[in-house]
Amino acid sequence: MDAIQAGERSESGDSGRSPLANRLLMQIPANRAEEFWYLGADYGAGIVVSGAQSLSAVSPHKDELAERPVMVDRRRYAGANRPSGTTLFTRSWIEAQRQIRLPVVLTDSGYVGQADHSALVAILEQTVRAGTGVTAVLPLNASWLAGDGVKYLVGEINQHRVPVALVLEHTADPLGTQWAVGGLKHLLEQARSPVSLMCTDLSGIGALAHGAAWAAVGVTSSLRHLYPADSPGPPYGTPPAKYAIVPRLLSFMKVERILEGWAHTQQHDDLVEDLWRCACSECGNRTMDRFATCADASLAAHNASILDDLQQQVTSPASWASAINGALGWYQWIEDEYHLIWEPPRFMNAWLPRSRR
Repeated sequence: MDAIQAGERSESGDSGRSPLANRLLMQIPANRAEEFWYLGADYGAGIVVSGAQSLSAVSPHKDELAERPVMVDRRRYAGANRPSGTTLFTRSWIEAQRQIRLPVVLTDSGYVGQADHSALVAILEQTVRAGTGVTAVLPLNASWLAGDGVKYLVGEINQHRVPVALVLEHTADPLGTQWAVGGLKHLLEQARSPVSLMCTDLSGIGALAHGAAWAAVGVTSSLRHLYPADSPGPPYGTPPAKYAIVPRLLSFMKVERILEGWAHTQQHDDLVEDLWRCACSECGNRTMDRFATCADASLAAHNASILDDLQQQVTSPASWASAINGALGWYQWIEDEYHLIWEPPRFMNAWLPRSRR
């Protein structure tokens, strides 16, 4: 019997039940864990620490792990030299998570490329052998959500009966097309094990509304989707762009664009500035032009607070559709009043096609 096999099953029982039911977490980079560790701690928001050093980053905080959910994601599946999903899990990675009593043990999976059935099955089979409390991290090419791919994915998940956490690969937004969102909805409806999302963005709210067990939204843009191996991210040496959620626009927006919108309100006395004012717990009704100079931790705290508020409001597919529809109205308002044509994020049309508005 494998050393990380079911002999270590918890007495608490059902391996398909997630202790993080309907949780929205923030995904933070291991190399900046101290900077973001207390993100959302005042309202109990959980975190997923991501990167090769994530276990080391969590170790100094062992005594705090009972206060809110913390998970570690090795992120072995990312980068140009990522291993295949057929690669064996690392025994010590599984064991270390158990020893510090993390609420969910995440596998250190390799990558599952387009139609790579052997990689998918290998991850699920190893997760079965690893025992209760282990969730299979499935880093998938987005094509797995289309047609026969999602049917095969549902079949294998239902056969192996283990919780899974999807990490979707795309150069920009893996849930920016109707076929991808349709595939995700089908998976959430048909899977007999909990399905969660990691490395996601505002679509994580939609996934929860449609039945995902939990979702983790990236603090940085590089943790909001999985870049393809041949396009690992922004060019080396380029300062990462800063993004903040504009609540009424339901969008992660570049700070430069927020400043553009704010500048228009200053140039025209008849324009309402409330669109660029934020009442979240971090901002305290300040205007969002502050994002140009605020610390990254403050920007992340704003995003986390807005996400928490959204999750309280969006509790069903209908309320998710309503939130998108309301945001689209504000985009139209910007065009009418500012004479600026800003394209809404693609995920909006993917979740709420024009035919349903």
